[in-house]
Amino acid sequence: MSEDLSARLRRVEQQIRAFKELHRSELQIILDELTDIARQVDAEKAAESAPASTVDRTDPAAASPKRAKWLAEQEKKAAPKSRRELLFGERDDRGSG
Repeated sequence: MSEDLSARLRRVEQQIRAFKELHRSELQIILDELTDIARQVDAEKAAESAPASTVDRTDPAAASPKRAKWLAEQEKKAAPKSRRELLFGERDDRGSG
């Protein structure tokens, strides 16, 4: 009887340790996501506060919305990806569901 109880206690202890590790890794993923979001917000603020003189006045397409979108996509491609993005792909921000 005491061996059965001892085995059950060891199993419960093992389960608790497994849950502890699982939650630790999930929390790290959440922290990584928050860091990525903060970096993106900082980059967008910096882009908004950049002087307008950075636009080439001799090129009429330099200030076009399509070019701005293309530049943003290029910057996004070059930016480091979070583990979640690498594993599951990028989320669609357009709300397609």
